[in-house]
Amino acid sequence: MRAVIFFAASLSCPAGMRTEIIHGDLPSRHFEPRIYGVGAWTPHLYFACDLVAVLKPALLVELGVDRGESYFAFCQSAAENKTGTRCFGIDTWRGDEHAGGYDETTFTQVSKHNRNYESFSTLLRCTFDEALRRFKEESIDVLHLDGLHTEAAVRHDLEAWLPKLRSGGLLLLHDVGVRSKGFGVWKIWGELREQSRSWTFHHGPGLGVWQKPPAAPLPGFLEQLLARPNESNALAQYYTQRGDALQEKIAQHWRDGSIRNTPFAQQTIIQIFHSRDGAHSEENSVYARIGHEGWKNIRIQLPPGAGAAPLRIDFVSALTIIEIASIRLTNASTQPDFDSIDVRGDAERLPDAKLLRLRITGIDPQLYLPAIETPADASLFVEMRLRVI
Repeated sequence: MRAVIFFAASLSCPAGMRTEIIHGDLPSRHFEPRIYGVGAWTPHLYFACDLVAVLKPALLVELGVDRGESYFAFCQSAAENKTGTRCFGIDTWRGDEHAGGYDETTFTQVSKHNRNYESFSTLLRCTFDEALRRFKEESIDVLHLDGLHTEAAVRHDLEAWLPKLRSGGLLLLHDVGVRSKGFGVWKIWGELREQSRSWTFHHGPGLGVWQKPPAAPLPGFLEQLLARPNESNALAQYYTQRGDALQEKIAQHWRDGSIRNTPFAQQTIIQIFHSRDGAHSEENSVYARIGHEGWKNIRIQLPPGAGAAPLRIDFVSALTIIEIASIRLTNASTQPDFDSIDVRGDAERLPDAKLLRLRITGIDPQLYLPAIETPADASLFVEMRLRVI
């Protein structure tokens, strides 16, 4: 990781900003996250550390844990800084339309890592609504919402959970900068900002920090972050550069092959791009995620009206070998055979008489299936049998 060093002359601090905070007070200056690069929270892990270390919340609740990137940053900080925080992570661990579906591997691995913090951390495998009864009104100090990101889902979750957050407590809202694929968090974030003081991290998909009214003084850097006029450029720069350094560390893992020894390497993401005109985009894609425990049968539903002209399948997999026994598209006029599949990008086809065997050589391997005619009103599923080794 490249060093990130700040000098007094290199930073511009707004009026009221205590310069010494930027120079050395932040606990994240010595933070080494154990879980990173497995989700979209990577740019904000150092803020997560400082939030818990400085605020010392008695009760922290996360709605939407997935692989635990943000949740375990909170837990790690609570343990290392001896904050006495009680943490709860709530998820069904089944996935959703934005995160994609995934198998039992995710919950198994999260549960295993949670043993490091089991004296104060509890995982609740249930819906957010089912967990409500576990928490009293005005009892939560920090509430992190990172579940389904549609406007309707976020409104429902906030209406249900904000009464559980104490007055003066902090709400973290992830993906406030995403305006595609049906995400509606940004709309609600704009409304919340009108109601109380807040801060927006624009790095990555965006993170909103909001204090439930009435506002109350916060300890340390948090008060500088939220106090108006809050133009905390120095803090924003600090967290951006720490996040960038961590992303560079991940890039180096890919370059030198050590990515295989990171938590990221425990699962493979399958992204399917659908098209009716030959063009592919993130907007027109769906996800699934699998563990590496033997053969897997997966069935991925494409959205209504999706075409297969052609389908493109990407694997985000840490320099693995992927063996595919079959690929089938339901309700299609024909089915692809392995000889008709074009292997491109960071993948190498390996010889095999029966299987489609791929050596993943980088971050962007691609399979292009032949164009297949599909009915415009049909429900399409991509069915695959494969294993990752």
